[in-house]
Order: sequence, then structure tokens, then C-alpha cells
Amino acid sequence: MQTAWEISPFKRQACEGLHKALNISPLLAHLLLKRGISTAEEARGFLSCDLSYLHDPFLLKDMDKAVARIRSAVKNKESILIYGDYDVDGLTATALLFLTLKGYGARLSYYIPDRVKEGYGLNLEALKKAKDKGVDLVIAVDCGITAVEEASYLKKHNIGCVVLDHHQPPEGALPDAVAVINPLRPDCDYPYKCLASVGLVFKLARALKAPEDHLDLVALGTISDVAPLTGENRILVKHGLKHLAATGKTGLRALIEAAGIGRKKEFYTDTVGFILGPRINASGRVSSSLQSLKLLLTEDAEEARALAEGLNRDNRERQAMQEVILKEAVSKVEREVNFKDHKVIVVSSDNWHPGVIGIVASRLVEKFYRPTILVAFNEEIGKGSGRSIRNFHLFDALSKCKEHLVEYGGHKHAAGITISRDNIEVFRERFNSVASEVLQPLDLIPRLEIDAEVSLSDLTMKFVKELALLEPYGVGNPKPVFAVRDLSLKTKPKILNSSTVKMWVTDGQLIYEAIGFKKAFDFKLDPAPRNFSLAFTPSVNTWQGEESIQLVIKDLQI
Repeated sequence: MQTAWEISPFKRQACEGLHKALNISPLLAHLLLKRGISTAEEARGFLSCDLSYLHDPFLLKDMDKAVARIRSAVKNKESILIYGDYDVDGLTATALLFLTLKGYGARLSYYIPDRVKEGYGLNLEALKKAKDKGVDLVIAVDCGITAVEEASYLKKHNIGCVVLDHHQPPEGALPDAVAVINPLRPDCDYPYKCLASVGLVFKLARALKAPEDHLDLVALGTISDVAPLTGENRILVKHGLKHLAATGKTGLRALIEAAGIGRKKEFYTDTVGFILGPRINASGRVSSSLQSLKLLLTEDAEEARALAEGLNRDNRERQAMQEVILKEAVSKVEREVNFKDHKVIVVSSDNWHPGVIGIVASRLVEKFYRPTILVAFNEEIGKGSGRSIRNFHLFDALSKCKEHLVEYGGHKHAAGITISRDNIEVFRERFNSVASEVLQPLDLIPRLEIDAEVSLSDLTMKFVKELALLEPYGVGNPKPVFAVRDLSLKTKPKILNSSTVKMWVTDGQLIYEAIGFKKAFDFKLDPAPRNFSLAFTPSVNTWQGEESIQLVIKDLQI
């Protein structure tokens, strides 16, 4: 599929102020300006990532009420239940709060709902069991912002409720709780709105004046939840990755060893996003999220090793299941979807695992570049997971189809639905109709944002190493992508490990190695003297103690 390049103009004169004030290259100054950083003071804060730039936790609405209620519960030896969520953000938030309150001697228990049987959020059956066990205070983390009925139940039975959630609040009333901590509340003036739930728990721990011992968990949850790596998230993740590389947590050390990473001086966002996070998530997708939570909390080396090996097995099972579903889904799309008439993909099956279809939906979006919803049916009710493209707000579109859905929720790029079998066809038609009203032909062409057009001579080792100042990379702070035109092949491309292509490119004067991971068959190249343009991220490759610049290919245009 052809990708449209959107190249930002490199205006050298506009970069002079930051270039001189910070003694950085004009290109790095350009990248800072692109990220909305225009003054030297803002740039120093962004590049230093010092913890002193974190905001006062008491700026969060209801933080004072939450702290007072929790301190009272600890002092009076009340029974506290931490009610979390089954994804990595929810699990790390639960673990961080458990470890924090344990340090104060609190009477604690935790509850994680089953992804398939119970679904997301607080549920009355679990709360009834908590009441019967004599729980005095429920703290909901990474859920609860829409739990109006559940909060009323707790209040009716004189059970306190504190909510820490980063999801979009409902338009109506908030839950009637002791405290509802959510920076997205309309009446909350907290300066940074994008904290993950584990970040909110970290702010609570700070407000409780707990030792800052758990930044490794903050990094793990924030990166895995694909939260924007801007503002406070960037600061927390930058420090958290250092804590993660040197973590003293028995379970995390066992998981790092089981994943084959070993001890490293530095961890990157990719280490979490592609290696550790998926293993923690895998338990909730194919078995029980409690295994992951136990791993985060255990201090027993043998138990940690067994749990880590179990998560590895779950992850392998998840990968195998995912590939089977992907193959079936692609086949269904090719048979059932006519892209001349259909702007979206909606496919379903009785044989798919609902815990995996979200990942598969993402893969289908990559392949076909259409908003996609996969539905896994269990008898007459189906659970669906959707992913979207750049110019299509998935949640808004589903809102216009709500009469055909049992439930729905989510945001711009991802959403979940519950639907009856009888409604799948009419939903597909209505969803396509909504998409046809919104999407234009150009919206269905994938786009690659390129930070600047450069020449190979701009890519000095000094500059490529300077780019490390922008780390950690993620949503809102992506890896820089550059483009060079009029290149040619110096040698015939080589295929490595069946899916990676490696080549040497030249502008006639300089020669650089370029590598495309999982791009071995994306481009038709031959050693004939045909010029092409290359979009890439520069990196430093170290081999046998020698450093060289390597261009990691994003796209190539003849």
C-alpha cells in the first residue's frame, strides 16, 4: 500500500534561538519546535526531565479527601480492598498502591476482575462479596469513573470508596464517592491531563509522603498503556526506565531473565512495549491476570521464577492464537469486504478468543488501513474490539450506532462493543454509512510524518547521539523520522532472518547501512542505477566494540 509522506519544512532561521541558547544542533532545535517547545526554559525542562518539574499532587481535585480517608483507614486498622484492572496499567497501579499502603501497615486485599467472565470495571457481585468479608474501604484504580451504581451500593452499606481513574468521565454525574481523582474531570485544574492510572497512584503515594521506590512500576504501566510520553509522563518514564533496569523487585527480575533480556545498563520504551508489557498482559488474555499481579508483588525467588515462566507460556499461547485468528480474519476480509463500497471492516466468528481480537484488529488496520472491528461470539452475544485510522473518531462513530449495540466504550483510536448476533448485519451497514459520511478518499491513504528532509552529510555521529536527548520515545514524542532523496543502492539488498532487509545506500559521496525490520518484501529493488527516496530513523549500531550509523527504514519510494 502506497504511503503519503508529510514532510515538515526545516526552517533553519527559526531554530537559531534554541540552537544558540542550548548549544544544540539546529536540527535538534527544529525537533523541539515541532514538539511545541519554543523557549529555552521549556527546552531545558524537557531535556533535563528532572523530578522537580513534577506538579504538586494536591493540585488534583479530591486528593486531600483521598489522603485523609486512607490515613484514617490505616490508623483505625480498617479493611482496605484495592480493586484494579486486568491490563498492565491497572496491574501496576494495583501493585504500586498495595506496596505503598503495605509500608504503612494497612490491612489489605486486592481484586482483579476476569477479562472474559466479568469484563472491565467495578461489578456489583464482586462488591457484594467484599461487603460480606467486612471490607471498609474500596479503592478503585484504573476503573470506577463511570461506576455510579456501584458507588451508590458501597455508600448504602457504609463502605468508603476512592476512585483513581484516567478514563474519560461520563457526561452526567460522577460516582458518589469519598474522592474521585481524575485529571479529566471538568472541575479539575491539574496542569497535566494525560497521566496513566499508575501515574495517578504515584501522585497519591507522593501525597501520602511514601518513599519513591516504585518508579519501575510507573514506567511499566505508563508505556504499556500507550500514554503520551509528554509532560509528567515523560519525566516519570525517563526515571522509571532507569529504576526498571536496576530493579530490586524479585518478580520483575525473574520476568526480565525469563524474557531473555538479562541485565542491561539501559532499558528503552521498546523493551517494555514489545517484551515485558505483552508478557504481563498475556495472563489476562489467556488465563488469569492474578498471575501477573502476584509476580509484581512476590518476594519469593522460586515463586517468581515459576510465575515468570508461566507468563512466558501464556505469551507464546497468545502469539499462536493471535496468528491463527489473524489468518482467519484476513481471509474473511478478502471474501466479505468490498473496498469499493465498504469504508470499514466488521468481521466476526464463533471461534475467536475475545482477549486477543484487539491485537488482531490493530494488525488488520496496518494491512488494510480501514477502521476495523472484530467480534468474538459466545452463543448469541459477541464481544468486539475496534481500532481506527488517523481521521476517524471511533467512539464518536459508535455513538451514532448505539441503537444496535448492547454496550460500547472507548476513545478516538480504540473501542470495545457488546452486540447481539441478530444485530451484526444492521450494525455493519450503519457503521459503514457513518464512515461514508466522514471519510474522504485521501483519508484512506496511510500517512508518514517526516520531521525534516536532510542530506546524508547531516547524519554525523555527534548528531545521531545528540538525538538521545529526546528519549524516551512514544506517543506524543515519536522517534525522529528523516528523509533523504536521490539515493541509489551500493550493493544488492540482503534478506536476513526471513523478514529483515539490509542494504547499503549512497548519495554518490557517502555510504550508509540501511536496515528494514519486517520489510523484506515491501520494496522491489534491484541493483540497477534507479534513484529512490528513503524515510528512516537514524541510530547507532554497535558491533564488536565498533560504532556506526545505521538507518532504520520506515519507507522507501522509487
